[in-house]
Amino acid sequence: MAGRVLVVANGEWPSKELMDTLLEDAEIVVACDGAADRLEHCDFVIGDMDSWSKQKQIESIEISGQENSDLAKALEYFEVDWIVGVEGGRIDHRLAAFTSLCETNSSAILYFDGWRACLVPKEGLEIELKENSICSLFAFGNVEGVSISGTEYELKNQTLSTGTKGVGNRVIGSEVKINHKSGDLIFIWSV
Repeated sequence: MAGRVLVVANGEWPSKELMDTLLEDAEIVVACDGAADRLEHCDFVIGDMDSWSKQKQIESIEISGQENSDLAKALEYFEVDWIVGVEGGRIDHRLAAFTSLCETNSSAILYFDGWRACLVPKEGLEIELKENSICSLFAFGNVEGVSISGTEYELKNQTLSTGTKGVGNRVIGSEVKINHKSGDLIFIWSV
């Protein structure tokens, strides 16, 4: 599918200003199940349909089963650019938002008020950020050959595993570069 795709989950949404901007900029808006009831307009609703009231006429993509979340189902079905609505509520759903990026190898960006997060792709990540922004790396399992530059604490060809190494860094220039050889690595930054 062409165009910017926004997925809206049914958790807490970011500020009205951010939400309005993303909705306006998106060419396709996909609601995860019950989020369709909260949106004025969306193009699709996807999930196992266990929480959507079905009161609106929206093209639905029903994918039954509890093997993965409605967000993971959306990430598998669409080429997603942005995700909102993963804050608050159940902590397992919040954590699953991050792991769904790994599970589906998605290039989508998770949007939170004041924060963003993405999976570092296998080809690496170069991102322009404001100086003094806080940033962190999180390894899911073992991640080999991790390098990060443009930050106060640089890494060169390090191995990270699930834990706190990589948390609480700071941007010192305008561009951060991250590379790794294998594994699932999430990058989180303040805006």
